[in-house]
Amino acid sequence: MGYKKGEILKTAFDSYIIQQQRGAGGSGEVYEVRDSENVAYAAKILDPGRTSAIRLKRFKNEIHFCAKNTHRNVVQVLASGITPTGATFYLMPLYSGTLRDLMAKGIGPKSVLPYFGQILDGVEAAHLQGVWHRDIKPENILFSDVNDTLVVADFGIARFEEEDLLTAVETKDGDRLANFLYSAPEQRIRGKTVDNSADIYALGLILNEMYTGAVPQGTSFRRVSEVSAEYAYLDGLIELMLRQDSSSRPSVADVKRQLIARGNEFVSVQRLDSLKSQVVPDTEVNDPILRNPISLVATDFQNDSLVFELSIAPNSNWIRFFHHPRGSWSSYPGSGPESFHFAGNKASVAFSLGMSAKQLESYAKSYIELANCQYSDAVIADNRKRQAAERQELQRQIAQAERRQKILDELKS
Repeated sequence: MGYKKGEILKTAFDSYIIQQQRGAGGSGEVYEVRDSENVAYAAKILDPGRTSAIRLKRFKNEIHFCAKNTHRNVVQVLASGITPTGATFYLMPLYSGTLRDLMAKGIGPKSVLPYFGQILDGVEAAHLQGVWHRDIKPENILFSDVNDTLVVADFGIARFEEEDLLTAVETKDGDRLANFLYSAPEQRIRGKTVDNSADIYALGLILNEMYTGAVPQGTSFRRVSEVSAEYAYLDGLIELMLRQDSSSRPSVADVKRQLIARGNEFVSVQRLDSLKSQVVPDTEVNDPILRNPISLVATDFQNDSLVFELSIAPNSNWIRFFHHPRGSWSSYPGSGPESFHFAGNKASVAFSLGMSAKQLESYAKSYIELANCQYSDAVIADNRKRQAAERQELQRQIAQAERRQKILDELKS
């Protein structure tokens, strides 16, 4: 395509002046551009000469997925448009370079897993939303030296949940689907289904390469233990990720659990939060009351009772903390929290002559705040206890597997 410095790209809301080319690939080119306020961005322009209907559909899917993305380790599309020559393009943040550039400078052994954890987060975020990347390689992982962040980019051949796209590496020359060096075995056979396990294979190759500088090919490849004995345990994990049978490879969550069991605190499992419709760490408690604590909406008087309308209906655990608060607290004489009755989002308490409705309402608010606080503490504590138990069980399983392997190795000698 060869766009020149000074040429202008327009979106619906701004114009962008091309500064220089920053990269090129099979689907198009990437340019540094600046908007009307001289802020720098990157523009990815699809090559119209190589644009088939399928490739255009993939580019559209890529724009749609990355435009709605909010995950810090997945590239975000900020705007899109059409060039004066009719080529489709989109704008994204401008990054310092790629993982390839970072590896060329050298990554210390202690920095590999924190960086790899970010890559895992980005890939897992896509998987949780039904998107398999299928072309993961160091060139498609961007790096920002401003905040030391890696993001997964170039979803141009990704398999999206809403489409049924059968893929293979061996296709028409102009429509090649993956970099052969990082492609999984199933991507090299025409007609094989390629799913999220192909991403696991590529991640295993990259993890080994980040330590050794070598991409595993065959059986006698350079292993992590040969360059960093402290991280020798990764060799077994990498072997699992590189299994020939795609169905026997671990998921991203499984890979993370293995790393978490080894004490890597920078790694956390993620999930799709039904309340937020976003990918969040599994350590974040998925509880509507914690996200929106219960509050008093309105007060009414019915059938000799004050009836309090709550913002949401409390669950039985919250009600239990309301009725039986811990520690020191004060109550309205004769109408303590144990006197309240709950039905849906309503709480009622008997009200008789001589009582102050305003004062009792004030106490009800204090009971609610106390229940919110103690319920939150209990839910968070239970979540931490669950995570600790899971980690302990993973450590037990790993120790058992290592002991078994040690005995088998002894029997062979």
